[in-house]
Amino acid sequence: MPNKPKKPSLEHLVRLTDETGLIQHAKFIIPDRFNGYCTDDNARAAIVMVKYLKKYPAEPRAVKLFEIYLSFLYHALKADKTVHNFMDYNRKWRADDEPGDSLGRAIWAFGAIIASPPDTAYVPVVKEFFEDSSNHIPQMSPRGMGYSMLGQAEYLKQFPDAKEAKELLAFAADRIVELCKKHSNADWNWFENILSYDNAIVPAALFAAGNVLNEKKYTSAAQSLCKFLLDNTYNGRHFSFIGAVGWYPKGKARAQFDQQPIEVASTVLMLKLAYEATGDKEYLNLQTKAFDWFFGENDLRMAVYDVKTNGCCDGIGDGGVNINQGAESLVSFLLAAMFLNPVP
Repeated sequence: MPNKPKKPSLEHLVRLTDETGLIQHAKFIIPDRFNGYCTDDNARAAIVMVKYLKKYPAEPRAVKLFEIYLSFLYHALKADKTVHNFMDYNRKWRADDEPGDSLGRAIWAFGAIIASPPDTAYVPVVKEFFEDSSNHIPQMSPRGMGYSMLGQAEYLKQFPDAKEAKELLAFAADRIVELCKKHSNADWNWFENILSYDNAIVPAALFAAGNVLNEKKYTSAAQSLCKFLLDNTYNGRHFSFIGAVGWYPKGKARAQFDQQPIEVASTVLMLKLAYEATGDKEYLNLQTKAFDWFFGENDLRMAVYDVKTNGCCDGIGDGGVNINQGAESLVSFLLAAMFLNPVP
């Protein structure tokens, strides 16, 4: 297994970032301008920079990167306080622009900035974005709610008496618990009838809700989802995440490939929050196991993180590692590195 970097490098993030934002895709390590940018990636990159600056406050490049990503999120806001997602390289929002999970991720980013602002001057305007956008939470998909719940939990660290944030967090958590009851049986304990992408984000959000609201029913539901997910992704030796080619529909075969770095980031976060909720150190051991997926502790026994380029490959397939090193993979690695305990 290659040596893990002691301090996560920003080299490839700088490579993929221009004055507009974080470029979505790469051909090997070369930024692929053809596909432009997306709000999803810039929101996650903003979260990375907030956490990075809290841990490494003397890193000047991180401040510049943070401001680029925050500016992108500001530009992505629509009049109705939802967001655009896809922007072409000419800075035009694409006609096929679908918000998907991007509003939830933006709310998460806004909440993270408010909780740990690199400078307090950012807070008033970001607080306005956050509060206006959060009104859309009741209409979101379960994953969108999950990202938003993480944002509400972050916001409540700074404003612990914020009534509306507490109500929105509880509303979303209750909705997830209802979905778990609807879709679960003796063999399936999940909030929908498929294990698909970024699976650990919903149990992570429930742990966050339980921790912030001191509500045991959310923590209990989170533990059940966490156990089911671990039973289906950890084989006792290493993590084998749900593959993107087919996913894992209820009652059908589980796809092994393509496994993607996004699963590692949410799993590491879920395990961090599980430890904070329970004090069980086994969750920290599993955190390390999940993170080591990047360094060859996976089905192919091949490294996904590239210690030479400081980029992250776009997953593993049955034919090997995908050598392209795009934005989602990189920010997933960096998020996982930031969420490893002990990190505030």
